[in-house]
Amino acid sequence: MRRRQVLASLGAAALAGCSTSNLCGPRDTEPLPNEDAGWPQQGPTPANQRRAPSVSVTDPTETWRIENDGPVTTPAVSGDTVYLSAGVRDDESDQFPVGALFAFDRETGAQRWRTDFGDPHGAYAGCPPVVYRGTVYVGDAGHYSLYAVSARTGAIRWHAQLGGSVNRPVVAADGVICLAQQDHVIAFDTMGEELWRYSKPGHVFLTTPTIVDGTVYVGSVFSPDGENDEAEDDHASVVAALDLHTGDVVWEAARGENINPITAADGTLYLSGANAIHALEMTDGSRVWEQPTGDHRFGRLAVDDERVYATGGTQAVAFDRDDGDVRWRYDADTYLRSHPMVTANSVVAATDNPQSGDAAVAYALDRATGEPRWSVELDGKMGFAPVAGENRVYLSSYRAGEGGDVVGVESTETA
Repeated sequence: MRRRQVLASLGAAALAGCSTSNLCGPRDTEPLPNEDAGWPQQGPTPANQRRAPSVSVTDPTETWRIENDGPVTTPAVSGDTVYLSAGVRDDESDQFPVGALFAFDRETGAQRWRTDFGDPHGAYAGCPPVVYRGTVYVGDAGHYSLYAVSARTGAIRWHAQLGGSVNRPVVAADGVICLAQQDHVIAFDTMGEELWRYSKPGHVFLTTPTIVDGTVYVGSVFSPDGENDEAEDDHASVVAALDLHTGDVVWEAARGENINPITAADGTLYLSGANAIHALEMTDGSRVWEQPTGDHRFGRLAVDDERVYATGGTQAVAFDRDDGDVRWRYDADTYLRSHPMVTANSVVAATDNPQSGDAAVAYALDRATGEPRWSVELDGKMGFAPVAGENRVYLSSYRAGEGGDVVGVESTETA
C-alpha cells in the first residue's frame, strides 16, 4: 500500500512567533507518549551513534511517502509522528523557499499540523528537526533563529534570534538544548533562556555537538586569520569537552585537522578529520588509535558493538572499534553523500548525482562484510541521511527545482 500526502496542495497560515523575552503558550515540556521510540534526535540519541539496532529491513517495499514542492530534510520520528522540516513557497515571493515544519501520522501519512517560518526574502536553513520533551527544535534561516515548537499542536513556544542561520540539528539532554553556530557553541534551557556560549579565537564550529553523561563534546574547524601560513599547536583545530550546564571547559585536545561530528560509545569518542579517523579517551581526549585515510575524507560516523562505519567520496569503510584496522571497503558508482546509519543487519547510506542523469540511490550494505544487501532508487539527485523507526527506514531526497520526497521502506516480512 502506498500512502501519499502532497505538501504543495496544503495551505496554512504562518503562526506568530514568541521571542525568548516574550514566551507564550504552555511553559511545561512534558514528553510525548513513547517519545524516544523511533529517531527523535538526529543521533538518534545525544551520543550520535546513528544506530537503530532493533530495525531490520530486507527486500524493501515502499509503504510511506511524503512529497513536497521544495527541499526537505532528514525527518525525526517520535512515537506515532514523523516531523519534517521543509522549504515551501512563500505567498509574497515565489523565488526562494522559506522554512516550514510539518507533523505527519506515522501510519497513515496524514498531516497533523504545519507551521511556517515565513520570510519575505525567502530563506530555508535545511536544519533537521529534533524532538525533546514534547517540543520540536529546528533552525531557520529567514529569521536567523532557533525555534521551539509544540510537538502536539505546532504552536511556536519561543524562538531565539542568533544573528545567523542554524543549519545543523541541535542536540538535547538533561533539560539543555545545545547547538553549534559558526563562532559559538550555544546552550539554552527548555524555556528558551540562554545558559552559556563557548568560543575559541580562530575556530568555527559547524557540526552537531555530542552529549554523554553531562558533558558536551564538540570539534572545531581552524580558520586562521591569514597572518600565519601554519597553525601553531595551541591554535590547531580542537576537540573540546564542556560541562553541559555551565559551559566550563573540562578539557581541550588539539588534533591539528578540521573535525567532523563526534560519535561516542563505551567511554570512547570516534571522529573523522581531514586525514584520519580518530578514537579518543572520553575522560581526557588522549589518543586511543588513529587510522590514516589517505586521499579519502570521511564525514559523520556510525558505530555498532564491533565496528565504526564511515562514508566519503565513493567509499564506505568499516573500521574495527578496538584498533582502527580496516575490516571492509565498498566502492559505489558515485559519491556517497549521506551520513551512514546502522540497523540490525545493514549500514545504509545514499548517493549524490547532481551532475549526471542518474537518480540518487540508497544502499544497504552488510554490516559484517560490506556486501550490498539491497538498494532503493530515490526520486531525486541528492540523497540525505537515512533514519529509522519501528521496522521502517526513511529516505529523503531532493531534485533541484522539482521538490523533495521522504520515502519509508520496510520488509513485507520482519527479518
